[in-house]
Amino acid sequence: MRFVSSLISGGAVASLCIASFAQSAPSPNAPASPADPQAASAPAQTPSPSPANPAPLKLQDLPSDPHTPTADELAEQAAERERFQIRQLAAAQNNWATSATAGVTLELKETGRSKAENGTQITYQLQGKGFTSEMKLSLLRWELNDKVAVVMDGITVNAAGIAVCGGADAGTCGKTMKANEPVVVTATVAKGEAIRIALVAADKKHGAAATLVPFPITAEDKGCKLQVIRGTKNDELVLIVGDGFTSTVNFTAGSESFGEKRPMGAKPNAQGHFVVAMTPWVTGHDNGDTVIYVQNDACSPTLSFHWGKDSYKVE
Repeated sequence: MRFVSSLISGGAVASLCIASFAQSAPSPNAPASPADPQAASAPAQTPSPSPANPAPLKLQDLPSDPHTPTADELAEQAAERERFQIRQLAAAQNNWATSATAGVTLELKETGRSKAENGTQITYQLQGKGFTSEMKLSLLRWELNDKVAVVMDGITVNAAGIAVCGGADAGTCGKTMKANEPVVVTATVAKGEAIRIALVAADKKHGAAATLVPFPITAEDKGCKLQVIRGTKNDELVLIVGDGFTSTVNFTAGSESFGEKRPMGAKPNAQGHFVVAMTPWVTGHDNGDTVIYVQNDACSPTLSFHWGKDSYKVE
């Protein structure tokens, strides 16, 4: 899964809320202390004589040659690096919407959708709270199989809480938009694909992010809900999200694909919420369907999703 390396390298996500740390100047070098007169007058120490007949160096005393990893060891090391990168990517995607300065929020408000040849095109305006009118903001977007990109800058949030272009002199938004024109985000996505955007102030100390899944893959049963969110376009990585699993009595979670069953390390918190990263690939298959099941003594929702080669299809 080389896709993970390409997404992580170069940094897929930058922190939205960068704390300002006071930079303390390094203390000047202290002047050298004068030599201790007692030390200066002390007699020189006579070095101990070397042994007359040093012991001969034996083969077992030599450092061993560095170990050359075997093919299996190299493969395991590569697999561990990949697992680490997958965890990084999954955590970044899951935490995207929670990245915000205290008191600052951002929402995607749908303003329309239409059918086109390449799928359903949805348009959104950005609704912000906690932003001041003086803040000059940049719009960031994180699309699947790509890195976070700056779409435009020079944005402000007006008195109604709507993100608008600050004008021709404000930044890049003024090149294509009029002053006070609402910022519009358009998207054409597949089932389970999230739209991730953020507004970040120029000082990098204020900002908020939002995540929205227009066509969710979900299942519900007796107040418990499961959802699959794409981590990549062909579902090489997915996030399994659970809510409402407040009871952990007889709690089990797992997946099945091509008859291969795997346990899922889901652990609901006190609010019954959990998120698990999953790579659904099965040896010998380049695409397929995976069933996710989670149950406790109160509910047992089940859902399935298609993954692998050519599985990404926009709605």
